[in-house]
Amino acid sequence: MLKIYHMPNSRSDRVVWIAEELGLPHELVLKHRAELKLPDYLTLNPLGTAPAIEDGEAAMLESCAIVEYLADRYDTENRLSPPLRSAARAPYLQWLHFAEATLWPQIAAYLAAAGRFTGQPPNEPAMAEAKAKIANLVNFIDNTLARSPYIAGQTFSAADIAVYWALAICKMLRTFDERETKNVSAYAARIQERPAYRKAVTAPEGWTNQPPGSVPTPPVQRIS
Repeated sequence: MLKIYHMPNSRSDRVVWIAEELGLPHELVLKHRAELKLPDYLTLNPLGTAPAIEDGEAAMLESCAIVEYLADRYDTENRLSPPLRSAARAPYLQWLHFAEATLWPQIAAYLAAAGRFTGQPPNEPAMAEAKAKIANLVNFIDNTLARSPYIAGQTFSAADIAVYWALAICKMLRTFDERETKNVSAYAARIQERPAYRKAVTAPEGWTNQPPGSVPTPPVQRIS
């Protein structure tokens, strides 16, 4: 059975989400941030982050790669992923990887400039620059959603799982004007109605996450 190592309210939400969308049996192993830094977990994921999965002999730690892997392996009816030779495959893959390759670096730049997890004073010019870049990318998403209800076409796909998680962070940080992105707002409402999404982002009662950066990750030791 698929085993998902999950820290609620982190990128591992994506993995729980696609497992729920697929109706895929899985074992959920909840981890607090400090537990991600312990030797047993670091053997599986040396970076000390969530998610990680074990699926038979496969072990993975990149959330969007896991989403793609699970869709390719278990979505036999292509409900969430276009067939390999389909014309829809190209935009699907573009958006699946856009979330971390293009959008997330600007979110990270904004968080760093804000000093949110470092205790450093905010760098207002750098924050403004990152916020402008995020707003530009959200405009791109909004224009795309003007043509279709979901990010890669007419139907919900695993690409939406990748994109919406990052978009929700942008929304939480108030890095774009929601009054100017009506298509994004309508998209968010559609996504939030999905039972699998609601289940994935609901933390256990009483759960609290330790803030990012609050628990140091041991450095990866080189193998000589």
